[in-house]
Amino acid sequence: MSDFRGRVLTALSWTAGGKMISQVISVGFGIALARMLTPDDFGLIAMMMVFTGFAGLLMDVGLGSALVQKKDVKEIHYNTVFWTNLGLGASLSCIVYFSSPFIAAFYGRNELIVIGHILSLQFTLGALALVPRQRLVKNLTFKVVVSADLIGMIVAGISAIIMVYAGFGYWALAWQPVILRMTATIYIWSVAKWLPSLAFSREALKELFGFSFYVFASTLLQYASRQVDKLLVGKYLGGDALGILEKARSMMLFPLQNVSNVVGSVMFPALSAIQSEKERVRSVFLRSTQGIALLTFPMIAGVYVVSESFVLGVLGEQWRELIPILKMLCFVGIPTSIVAVNGPVYLSQGKAKLQFKVKLLTRPIAIVCVLVGLQWGLEGIVLGVILSGWINSIITLKISGSLINLPLYVLIQSLAKALVCAVLMAMLLILADPYLASVSQITKLLIQIILGAIIYLTLVLLIRPPATTELIAMIRSRIGK
Repeated sequence: MSDFRGRVLTALSWTAGGKMISQVISVGFGIALARMLTPDDFGLIAMMMVFTGFAGLLMDVGLGSALVQKKDVKEIHYNTVFWTNLGLGASLSCIVYFSSPFIAAFYGRNELIVIGHILSLQFTLGALALVPRQRLVKNLTFKVVVSADLIGMIVAGISAIIMVYAGFGYWALAWQPVILRMTATIYIWSVAKWLPSLAFSREALKELFGFSFYVFASTLLQYASRQVDKLLVGKYLGGDALGILEKARSMMLFPLQNVSNVVGSVMFPALSAIQSEKERVRSVFLRSTQGIALLTFPMIAGVYVVSESFVLGVLGEQWRELIPILKMLCFVGIPTSIVAVNGPVYLSQGKAKLQFKVKLLTRPIAIVCVLVGLQWGLEGIVLGVILSGWINSIITLKISGSLINLPLYVLIQSLAKALVCAVLMAMLLILADPYLASVSQITKLLIQIILGAIIYLTLVLLIRPPATTELIAMIRSRIGK
């Protein structure tokens, strides 16, 4: 038990630390590029990524998750998945390359042809790294994975900025993810010390596909429903509107990427290792969500409060229309931060098929809400995202909780104190806003961040949400080492 806990905490430490550093770097590069480029430039990339992201899902078809979940995985499984994915990756690169003119015609933007040609390179590169990466994840060896992503992000970000200065414009945004993937792939191969052999087994593929198909189908449904708003905005409202929506979403997702996704990436292999012990799974999941709430709720509330000072002071006046959209999306950030770690519960319990059935129920709700909201423009679409986000989160958490004997009301009660602290912090910052009217936007932003942190920490120490003591103890133990 102590060895398992130590391995999980080590994995969390590496993943959280690496993610924190990478996101700081990512924000820095993102701000620099946002000041140098226009919303339409970002909108162009988002238009093409609707389709390249879909193709990226086809590259894995859930086989990577199947390797992590399966207890008695053998070398033949790794080799079979490697060659299967390499074939899929190369095929998808060709499909995206030759489909780019048709995608450009759909949007009426010829610039998308070259963007599609560039982004098509991602799939072959990603296929090469999948199996070595999943071997590391299965063993909770996140040090190499984190290092690869961090180095890739730095190299890609610097390259993008140099390209913009050289006059390449939006091409820099297209090359950025390709360079990141290429750099990370090279690093993983150089460190992972695994080489595939010329071995392939249909039986091994069939054995893994029984689990992976439903993982893939669930992910596909989730992705498709989340791209509907991008597709509609890009087609009917234009590149500027889509650029604003994408930037707002990425800022709202910042807490999720730094906390929820970090915990979720470690939870899947960790819960898979104890999948037969439901009480332990329940305990780990509950403590994890409590810790996530303690960190993400104030971050989401903080994004709402500082949206104006951040956008005008950091990104620039050309992004002013981003402010109301960002504030609206914060209202769906609360449930999303918890649902983000819900998937490992289904997968660790071998219930990928049930997860797929839940997606069949929830994803149409998301699509309908967005379609209805389209008649009110970008704001209407965002309102549809918020409404469906809350409805679907309640459904998903209730069903997954039944797998580990965790009623929804128990989960909500355990998160209530963290939410109260975050809301009170936001209200106090809003009340302080008139007193900051005379300072610059950058100064206002810094004051809001510092004051918000002080207020929230004070409220946490007074109200003591669940996981407060454990989180403090974990931080102290990590610092002590």
